[in-house]
Amino acid sequence: MKKVRYYILIIGLLVSSSAFSQKWKLSRSEVGGGIGIANYFGDIGGAEQSKMLGFGDIDLENTRFSFSGFYRYRIYERFSIKGGLNYARIHGADKNSANEGRNYAFSTNLYELYGQVEYHITEEKQMVTYNAMSLRGKLKKMNADINFYAFLGIGGSYFKSTPLESFETSTRYVGDKNMSLIVPVGLGLKYPLSPKTSLGLEVGRRFTLTDYIDGFSPEQSENRDTYYFTVINVSYKLERKAKRPEYRF
Repeated sequence: MKKVRYYILIIGLLVSSSAFSQKWKLSRSEVGGGIGIANYFGDIGGAEQSKMLGFGDIDLENTRFSFSGFYRYRIYERFSIKGGLNYARIHGADKNSANEGRNYAFSTNLYELYGQVEYHITEEKQMVTYNAMSLRGKLKKMNADINFYAFLGIGGSYFKSTPLESFETSTRYVGDKNMSLIVPVGLGLKYPLSPKTSLGLEVGRRFTLTDYIDGFSPEQSENRDTYYFTVINVSYKLERKAKRPEYRF
């Protein structure tokens, strides 16, 4: 009799897993929000040596905060589209940089509206809780796993910089160029906390078409300003009910 109950349990788990593989179609939509940090790479501040590029330019003292809200829709099991709105405070200063003697600094309020396509590198396995009456306790978090994805998008940003320190009295400050096209690119991960709620981390770079996020573009500048977001977010699935089949006699 015990063997029969165990066989029934195993069959039930297999059937449930097969049904769950298509359950993503019932929860295509997600809403979420997050908080994180923003880092800028431009013509003010940077590393102590001008030869250092990229992450070598990150200065924790000039790191500022960001907030985000988004909506995600899964068009296929491995592909999603996401649209969102971000706000960030961006700051930079020549202190402790190769241009410390210039003593320029700035702060910028930046708003960003974007859309992106996400490719899920690993299968998104959501949490499923099975209540096994014949076993002691419950088998929890079956199928739960970290989901990694890459994204690429397009959007626009509006920003308004404020000159600080010696830059405040400089004639080189430009404050009337406040918009740019942006291209977000990066990586993210998600982990289910419950069947409907997930915790995520996303790191993304924004390529821009402007050199004025800091309000400054020297003649020798060869690159556009860029910035990074590192965001911890929480998302919630908007699950729709499956339609019941209609029987006609």
